Amino acid sequence: MIVLRSMSKGYSLAGIRFGYAMAQPELIAGLMKVKDSYNVDAVAVAVATAAIKDQAYFRENVEKVKAERSRLTEQLRSLGFEAPQSHSNFVLAKCTNAVAADVYEQLIKRGIYVRYFPYPRIEDKLRITVGTAEQNDKLLAALKQIVA
Repeated sequence: MIVLRSMSKGYSLAGIRFGYAMAQPELIAGLMKVKDSYNVDAVAVAVATAAIKDQAYFRENVEKVKAERSRLTEQLRSLGFEAPQSHSNFVLAKCTNAVAADVYEQLIKRGIYVRYFPYPRIEDKLRITVGTAEQNDKLLAALKQIVA
């Protein structure tokens, strides 16, 4: 088993594009055979190391994401979306009263970016990353106008 972690959401370091793997030494040795020689710069390593040491900040961020995820899910449901409980940093919301592709395009026109995938079984859904309270409020206000 390999456990992969990113520093994006919980540590607020999406901009440095840093992640790491934890596994048995034999698996890590196999990964090391195929990695780039200089795939992470010294600044990113220093920033990620400092972030990992600050577990209080990490836990605080995780709690903020959880709280906003719950609020976002509840509000999406009140707008008529089907949104199952999520345990990640995004909500997969099924558009029941509008066409997902149209909602996606209308959000883009308002400068709000979510993910839409035109593939079987998910073409009626939007993948919405949990943002800050302010970002989620902007999204919800736009969705109220779009699906009204």
